[in-house]
Amino acid sequence: MSTSIRAVTAVALLVGFYLLAAGIVVGLLALDIALYQASDHMRPGLFKIWALTAVIAYPVVRVVFLTRRRKDDGEVPGVLLTREQQPALWAVVDRISERTGVRGPAEIRLVPEVNAGVYEEARMLGLVPGKRHLVIGAPLLIGLTEGELESVLAHEFGHYSNRDVRLAAVTVAGRRAVLHTIGGLHQRADQHQATEAAKLAAKAEKRLAKGRKPSGEQASGGVDRVLAKLFTLYAKLYFRVSEAVGRRQEYAADRVAAQIAGRDATAAALRKIPVLDSAQDFYLGRYATLGWDAGLLPPPGQVYGGLAHLLTDPKRRQELAEYALELPEEQPDPYDSHPPIDRRVAAIEALPDDGRGPGAAGPALALLHDAERVLTELEVVSLIPEAAGKQRVEWPELVRGAMLSHAREAAAPAYRALTELGLRPTVHGLLDAVDAGRAWEFTDRLPKSEEAAAATGRAAREFARPVLREELAHATVVTLADAGLARWELSWSGPAELHLPDAFEDGFGAALDAACADTADTAPLRALLAGAGLPAA
Repeated sequence: MSTSIRAVTAVALLVGFYLLAAGIVVGLLALDIALYQASDHMRPGLFKIWALTAVIAYPVVRVVFLTRRRKDDGEVPGVLLTREQQPALWAVVDRISERTGVRGPAEIRLVPEVNAGVYEEARMLGLVPGKRHLVIGAPLLIGLTEGELESVLAHEFGHYSNRDVRLAAVTVAGRRAVLHTIGGLHQRADQHQATEAAKLAAKAEKRLAKGRKPSGEQASGGVDRVLAKLFTLYAKLYFRVSEAVGRRQEYAADRVAAQIAGRDATAAALRKIPVLDSAQDFYLGRYATLGWDAGLLPPPGQVYGGLAHLLTDPKRRQELAEYALELPEEQPDPYDSHPPIDRRVAAIEALPDDGRGPGAAGPALALLHDAERVLTELEVVSLIPEAAGKQRVEWPELVRGAMLSHAREAAAPAYRALTELGLRPTVHGLLDAVDAGRAWEFTDRLPKSEEAAAATGRAAREFARPVLREELAHATVVTLADAGLARWELSWSGPAELHLPDAFEDGFGAALDAACADTADTAPLRALLAGAGLPAA
């Protein structure tokens, strides 16, 4: 399908959306007129029918034609990368733009997502070109080589060369119009349903007060819900057609990338992008925000830049490399504009060997001048306002502070239970409870499962025993850490590593078992604590 036919198809579908709405209104009006002409005089029933058609037509006119949609302010998020500040990166962009024979972007912005894309301030539904923006995700600079980054950029310029940017503006306009209408109708339906539900609830209360059974009538979204479902059917048609075109555009842009940057570099980049996406999510959840609840963040520039530590760790690098080699097989989604990544990789790797290899092997981040400063600026414009109140600390201190906070949180229920029993909220207080025969009284005050709550006698103790052991372990770790005798160390290969005093490595488990036995013996654990420098007092 040629570009012009694709554009005509997208515009026709967009026009068809408005024609559908207009057709509903015009059809209802025609029905009103036909009924009036068929009647020899004004009948009361006509007014009821006219009122009904007005109820149906009003939300269509109100939502589709009269509601003003918020216009984009034209501001592209991220950090602006100017030619003066980033000459090396702009040189790569200019070179690829020249090789593809298209007009390059007016500006480049760095964003935190694993993404690269082109946006154009087009008019007339994208038919009149405008200012172009190129956005590049920081994880791509951190995780790709220069050759792989060139293939990603060549893919985006491949959309330019295929005139896909104008078509994208048309399809995006159609998507927004359809989603706006469906969302507006569902919102009106939800409001109607909530109002109706409140009225039905009030009626039910009155009937119950009079000793009568409620009617059982359920609230609905009314005509707005019916219309929303109708427009949803159109949306499915529109998305199927427009996204099928989008998938063909992606394959075409991949071929342009292979022509510009080479087959191997393009295939390698395609394999790495889903890996980087997973690595970024893992890194942000397990490392960058590890100390968020404790009020801690990594040093400036490391919230996003710290991903490099994870990617260069030997164990993690091997895991990610294995993941890249065995991409999961996916079925094409008819409503997704991108084909499954495994099929895109297969299409590129099926091309003849061009002899260019993987391209420039240097890290793409080297193209970014003063990368730490730029990544710090990216944090300022992209993190939520609460981040400004967090303390910035080095990674080792971040891990120690965060893990100690988590340990204290884990021990908090036990400390509350000890306080309620009139005992010290410490590991020694818990050991005193065990020696006084109050261990099961202590565990009874902790949260428990329904099965454990229903158990009695010996069964109850068997449920409580692992709970007691776990709480003793938590309390011991917190006590040692507060005294500076235990610490957590950062590991990019796995979870933070807890280091206890040497004597605990061999005897801790046995001491916990002894304290939780039917005939409890707290002496081994007390001896370990004392040997580490923590007397009972």
